[in-house]
Amino acid sequence: VLGWLQSVGAFAGRHLFRIAFTVLLLFFVYRSGEALAHDLGRLVHERVGDRANRYIELTIRGLRATIGSTLIVGIFDGVLIGIVCAIARLPDAHVWGALTGLLAAIPFLGYVVVFSAFLALLGGGSAIAAWAVLATGAVILFTGDKVVRPILVGNSTQLGFVWVLMGTLG
Repeated sequence: VLGWLQSVGAFAGRHLFRIAFTVLLLFFVYRSGEALAHDLGRLVHERVGDRANRYIELTIRGLRATIGSTLIVGIFDGVLIGIVCAIARLPDAHVWGALTGLLAAIPFLGYVVVFSAFLALLGGGSAIAAWAVLATGAVILFTGDKVVRPILVGNSTQLGFVWVLMGTLG
């Protein structure tokens, strides 16, 4: 049990560090975004040359597609998990679905909600429903992240599914 807790702690610590670093980085990007964009554009034009505009446009499309797909996948995950929780007769299934939809934007937090629903059902004496929610929820979240999101981003950027999938796995 101690080894398992240590593993979970290391996993949580690593992700909390990434989230904190991302928030800090976004603070500085938003604070001086125009100057950064100008400097980055100049640097790309110096290094790449005439093809720079194409790469910049592809990057912008990719970023917009990623943000849009995150919202769509969150709705996809939230609605389906809410339905699964309602079928399993979990009290306040709509809240479980909404939490999943909100937290699915952050890697692995959707799974935390599904696992919490599993524990709630298991604690309530519904073992079969609990395992069904856990298995179905994992499939829904995996499908949203590894199938739906790459399709949405790939369609927006005209990149192949495999390239976008490798980007989401990375």
